[in-house]
Amino acid sequence: MNYLSFDVGTTCCKCQLFSEKGEILEYLSEEYDFRREGEYSYVDIDAVWKHLKGMLKEVASRHEVSSVCISSFGESFVLLDEDDNVIFYPMIYTDPRGEREADAVLERFGGEYLFNVTGVLPQSMYSLYKLLWIKNNRPEIFKKGAKVALNCDYLGFLLTGKRVIDYGLAARTGVFDIAEKRFSDEILGEYGLSSSMFSSPAPTGSVVGKIRQELKEELSLKGDCTLVLGSHDQVCAALGAGVLKEGDAVDGMGTVECITTVFSKKPTDVNMGLQGYCCVPYAVDGLYCTYILNYSCGSTVNWLRKGIMHGYKGEEKDFFTYIEKGMKDGPTGILMLPYLGGASTPFQNVNAKGCFLNLTTDTTDSDIYKAVMEGTAMEMRLNSEVSSAYGVNIKSLVATGGGANSEKWLKLKASIQNVPVKTLRSSEGGLCGCAIMQAVAMGQFASFEEAAGTFIVYGNEYTPENAVYRAYEGQYKKYKKLYQTVKEMY
Repeated sequence: MNYLSFDVGTTCCKCQLFSEKGEILEYLSEEYDFRREGEYSYVDIDAVWKHLKGMLKEVASRHEVSSVCISSFGESFVLLDEDDNVIFYPMIYTDPRGEREADAVLERFGGEYLFNVTGVLPQSMYSLYKLLWIKNNRPEIFKKGAKVALNCDYLGFLLTGKRVIDYGLAARTGVFDIAEKRFSDEILGEYGLSSSMFSSPAPTGSVVGKIRQELKEELSLKGDCTLVLGSHDQVCAALGAGVLKEGDAVDGMGTVECITTVFSKKPTDVNMGLQGYCCVPYAVDGLYCTYILNYSCGSTVNWLRKGIMHGYKGEEKDFFTYIEKGMKDGPTGILMLPYLGGASTPFQNVNAKGCFLNLTTDTTDSDIYKAVMEGTAMEMRLNSEVSSAYGVNIKSLVATGGGANSEKWLKLKASIQNVPVKTLRSSEGGLCGCAIMQAVAMGQFASFEEAAGTFIVYGNEYTPENAVYRAYEGQYKKYKKLYQTVKEMY
């Protein structure tokens, strides 16, 4: 059997075909543009579907495809009429429409109730509030609306004719009861909405059904091909990194840094939500996950590399060889607040700014680069300490994304955060996670744990060095005070 995994992003779709032995047989990546309507940008779901079909057909022309599974970003949805025509395209999560609706829902139900039911607090990014915006501002369109589908379950519907959404993505709507595993009729009913508008919730990795016969003929698919229910990209990436038990975590060190970690007890303290931490049903039954975020990770490195140093590399082959060659041992003593894109968890301040403190005329470009590494690592250590009050305890990390290519960064991260850090053979952890789901759903393995041994291949491992950890204690104590000290300057 061969398992085809898709990762659908806002402007790029990737796929990998895995053999049942865990070999990567194919890798494709295709880009598409946003759909523009006036001043707003939307996900061009028609283009996504066209590319997904094209990639599926290309892979099927060379290999047997036994099953398909899709990972996608959350929150964004299509609104369909009774004939399944798209009547409103997916708004991206950063679109501010829905802010007033989120405030109104918060006032009506209260934060404690909403967090305990849905695992999140109202914010315009979640599907419910954008749907209410359509109801309040585009009533002529809303009246025609019959079905709401997030990108993953919409594509699954096009593939199979069945409307099914997994618990992890359903939780990104802002109206899913994460304990009862159903859409909340109590919240929806208050606004004249029905849970029947949404796809049927099911566990991550469930069998949805066979690919439609007419589509198989169009794409020249041979034999049966089954759709396995995928999830939110963060959930898929975590599973593909081997996050299977409480305390495991994956650290996506991309443009934005996101640590996804799992825990067993559903939190009840609304302060967790106020500090930006969500509670999402995880792919492993009985576990929940949360997302710890720093908006500026790789983007800060790129700002320094391109915006400040304009790609300067001296006589070295590239910028990173040049800049890391000049890094000194030991703490820089520079306090770097990595909020160049605002502060996410735990401060939730979009107006926050980045800063460097303790620069002198002896400070070098390599010192500033290392300070970025130190600051981002300290930010995640701070988050780990704050979130531990809610039962979130990170015991190990698997690093993915561009930052995972820097051995010096990972060594520093392991020591500052005092957790072991591993890498993967491929940065596409979400695609591997989808393959694991398929291998279990198709009966090759009895559990995710068994499948992980075949599909997950780790790279290097970095363990904390006690001497380095102790050397940074003084700098970290100062770092914890930095945001509160400078925030009145914004």
